[in-house]
Amino acid sequence: MSFFVPRTMNNFLSFLLLLIIKSFFTKCTYKIIKTFSKISAKCFNTTVYRLFIILLILFKYNNLYAGEANATKKIMNVGIILNTATFTTGSSEDFFVSDASSKKLKFTKGNVKISCSEKGVCLEKYILSPPLKIEPLNGIIFADSKPYRGHLIVKKTGNKISIINVLHIEDYLRGVLPREAGSDWDIEALKTQAIVSRTYSIANFNKHSNSDQGFDVCSTTHCQVYGGVEVEVDSCNKAILETQYEVLVYDGKLAQTVFHANCGGHTENPKYIWNWKYTPPYLKGLKCDYCHDSPHAKWESSIDEILIRKKLSDNNIEKIKNIKIKGKTSTGTAKELEILHSNGKFLINAYKFRLIIDAWQIKSHNFNSIKTDGNKFYFKGNGWGHKVGLCQWGAKNMAKKGKTYKQILNYYYPGTKVEKITYE
Repeated sequence: MSFFVPRTMNNFLSFLLLLIIKSFFTKCTYKIIKTFSKISAKCFNTTVYRLFIILLILFKYNNLYAGEANATKKIMNVGIILNTATFTTGSSEDFFVSDASSKKLKFTKGNVKISCSEKGVCLEKYILSPPLKIEPLNGIIFADSKPYRGHLIVKKTGNKISIINVLHIEDYLRGVLPREAGSDWDIEALKTQAIVSRTYSIANFNKHSNSDQGFDVCSTTHCQVYGGVEVEVDSCNKAILETQYEVLVYDGKLAQTVFHANCGGHTENPKYIWNWKYTPPYLKGLKCDYCHDSPHAKWESSIDEILIRKKLSDNNIEKIKNIKIKGKTSTGTAKELEILHSNGKFLINAYKFRLIIDAWQIKSHNFNSIKTDGNKFYFKGNGWGHKVGLCQWGAKNMAKKGKTYKQILNYYYPGTKVEKITYE
């Protein structure tokens, strides 16, 4: 087949081609192709050049057809052990330890102890210069007896060391999903959590980059609970694989996919929880009809007055006489609590009160009542967590009723859509 293009059409087609390319490619790629096209008008009639342009357009069209979001880095740095004096590492196969001075040691299977030293980091008889990189031969490395994928980085700050697990984000999710959702949940609920967790992870790259440790996310509820290889299960791995590369997007950007266990009947606007400058339209709170019969939909707890007073000791609080709810949001959740004590009154954000006192006993700031007998305070409320975004137990029950993961996501994050992302 001939690819000949009449010279009289050359300028017009070159102009049209550049417009098409400009609409498909990034500015950088566009500039490269534009420069290439200016080499000579005759170049447009060469078979090599024409094939180059056709392949680029087809490649980009294929990505656009897939509904692809912007590319992102694929490696997560997860802080798994922080500010410790010592830890053990090892593998069931050979593993290697290298330091900042390019010294590289090989160890046979088994464990070795790593600890702080005034001169650096001590590993058996060796003194190494941090940071250290610990790489397994078979892809699994141990940190304090727990197996992890990828490799480990050991950083030293003062007289403490922190251990960072470096691995592909899809492998990271395999250690997150079983901790953040029930492995026996319906597959559509697990797929929902997979997309929520993947989007949250990517959107929160470098969340801890300003700390001395210098990693992306931690392994606790502050970010997402991560348990490494030992918590992986087939059902969660399947959900991750079937939603591979999929993220939640709003207006061309990654959505803020915050989530919680149980909203107690209505999700909350984040302006009552965090000091966000902007509240996305999809997170302003909505009624949830799917979690009312779930665990923690209702809860009760009793806490000693002395303990509450101790937790609030920075505020010069004396013997607490009463705690009153002051104002509620449009969803019925407490805004603030007024603490009446023998030295006066103290006003505190209801959500912050929960975190300061005990977030495991006071499961939410959606209080139904707060009573006291003088020695103890008795709390009753609904839901578990901050109530913003996805209600996990609501998602579980939606999946049980036959809803797909895209329907569940659209319910809790209205106006968002699922797209695919590429990894750099």
